[in-house]
Amino acid sequence: MIQRIQSLFFFFSAICLIAIVYTFPVLQDENVSYLLCAYFPPVRIVVFASSALSIFAIFQFKNRNRQRFIATIARFLITVALILIVFVYREDTAVGIGLLLLIIPFLSLIAANFFIRKDEKLVQSADRIR
Repeated sequence: MIQRIQSLFFFFSAICLIAIVYTFPVLQDENVSYLLCAYFPPVRIVVFASSALSIFAIFQFKNRNRQRFIATIARFLITVALILIVFVYREDTAVGIGLLLLIIPFLSLIAANFFIRKDEKLVQSADRIR
């Protein structure tokens, strides 16, 4: 259900991840900007998997625990992508804006988890009233 706020955060996270892959350089050298779409295939796969999980979580609106679990896995995949870029691929290159922008989908998934928990509390309180 797209009208829920957590669905919007999931969608925003997926759009940001795809934009980072194709638009923003993750690492920069003096003359070369390294994009995820041209370099770093394992990182690109991990970022696309996180994006796909974010989209999949939108359609799991009936099972809020599953949505929270999917968001946790997507956040873990973003963390794996950051670790791979920083510790495996970064040698003597500078950090690009794309690496810093990976924090935005991570925070978006945290916000989605917050609103899922808030929804769960609302449903539980409505069940107590009945």
